[in-house]
Amino acid sequence: MTSRDRVATERHRSFMRHAVSAFPMQIYYRVVSGSRGGLTFNFIPCDHSFCGAYDYDRSHPDAFSVREEAFLFIEGVVARSFPDWGMNYGHWGVTWVARETWFEILARFPELRRDVRRNTRLRAVVRKHVMAAALLPRRYRFHQMALLRFLDQLESRIRKILDRHVYLLISGI
Repeated sequence: MTSRDRVATERHRSFMRHAVSAFPMQIYYRVVSGSRGGLTFNFIPCDHSFCGAYDYDRSHPDAFSVREEAFLFIEGVVARSFPDWGMNYGHWGVTWVARETWFEILARFPELRRDVRRNTRLRAVVRKHVMAAALLPRRYRFHQMALLRFLDQLESRIRKILDRHVYLLISGI
């Protein structure tokens, strides 16, 4: 490495030290009632098959939302159970997910929980389950217990909705 390269590398490191917050962020692992805007994923119950681009009710009383950075931890599970996730739908669109597919998705939650409990390092969990790791905050504290509680809340909420509705749509950001 030449001296010019070393100087450029040191400038880059200095810039990054100032560009990233000194305090680690916390990811908001919560299931919130109602549909929200911004960087959230909305889960919207629906009882009929797909009839058009906007043929669903965002204001449904059973609708709920989660923050994008929390959803990133389950997006890989969704994609493995729903092959069209990465091709046609996904992170930025509205995905119509049927009850049977949701049961397949929920059947993969125990593996995610085991990995979160087993791995004290975030990197191993992210590498295995997070599809878009670049969307996670650069510096954040990994709270295993908060993520596990979030998974429990999410699963419980989804199961309640699937008892009454045929579809549970995922509306991406």
